[in-house]
Amino acid sequence: MLGYSELRTSAAWRDLSGRGRILAHGEDNARLLHAMSSNHVNGLEEGQGCYAFFLNAVGRIQSDATIMRTGADFLIDTEAGAHEKLFAHLDQFIIADDVTLEDLAGSHFEIGIEGPEAAAIAAGLGVPVPAVQNGIVEFGGGYIARLNETGVDGVRLILPVAVRAEWLAKLSGVAEADFEAWEVVRHENGKPRFGVEILEKHLIQETRLMHGVHFTKGCYLGQEIVERVRARGAVHKGLAAVSVVASGKVPAQDAELCGGGIRAGHLLSVVHSPAENCSVGFAVLGVEYLGGDKHISCDGVEVRLRPSSVFAAR
Repeated sequence: MLGYSELRTSAAWRDLSGRGRILAHGEDNARLLHAMSSNHVNGLEEGQGCYAFFLNAVGRIQSDATIMRTGADFLIDTEAGAHEKLFAHLDQFIIADDVTLEDLAGSHFEIGIEGPEAAAIAAGLGVPVPAVQNGIVEFGGGYIARLNETGVDGVRLILPVAVRAEWLAKLSGVAEADFEAWEVVRHENGKPRFGVEILEKHLIQETRLMHGVHFTKGCYLGQEIVERVRARGAVHKGLAAVSVVASGKVPAQDAELCGGGIRAGHLLSVVHSPAENCSVGFAVLGVEYLGGDKHISCDGVEVRLRPSSVFAAR
């Protein structure tokens, strides 16, 4: 795995140009995004951002995203493969609004520098690193954002394709990470991805990513379902980061998990962690297993909940 050690101890970079980058222009852009997403977009100041979900009318997740206020515009950063659907989803609700959506997929590249020393390394390359998580600054005809995919600190370069070769040359002294290393570190740090562990069939509360929801912001698309689930406490399962405590064969991605002789849930994704010499992954578990006080196993091997800063308490 290229860049695995550097991601854990210093920093490495990876081309993330496959991610979605949507710019929302116009006087009504804040109103539209506030009414379409689960977080408090109207509360964002210049240079700030927030993690949020976009839902359909029955409360099912269409995409997650980081929404950042930059100047008069908002930049929406989405998972790879999700931006076209999200663009169409937002566009259909622009009726009399003064909002124009611009897809930056073809005009801008995106590179992530991630690791405990990412900010220092980026600053050494002349990058103006935002001071806060999800923050953004304009730079070089594009943007610099404080974002990460792997669960460690990260700096995102979103810049015009014309300067791509120049920035690749600047990064020549920084380790490059491959997809496998990126994914292993993401799993080690318990950072789920939309389309892999966060699925369209999930309700927001089932993801346990409650930092993406503002419960008093007012109405938004899908809010009625989110509020109904919250009021009734009608959540029966939730996403969790787990370790399969054995150094042997990596379990199947959808392996069943048992607790006390009955089904406790199932794995969604799993990788081998060289640093921990065991399998680490994500699972959907019944809520009674999310407290970490019940025995869980996979094919007779103990499964433990992993610490993760992104999941809300049970």
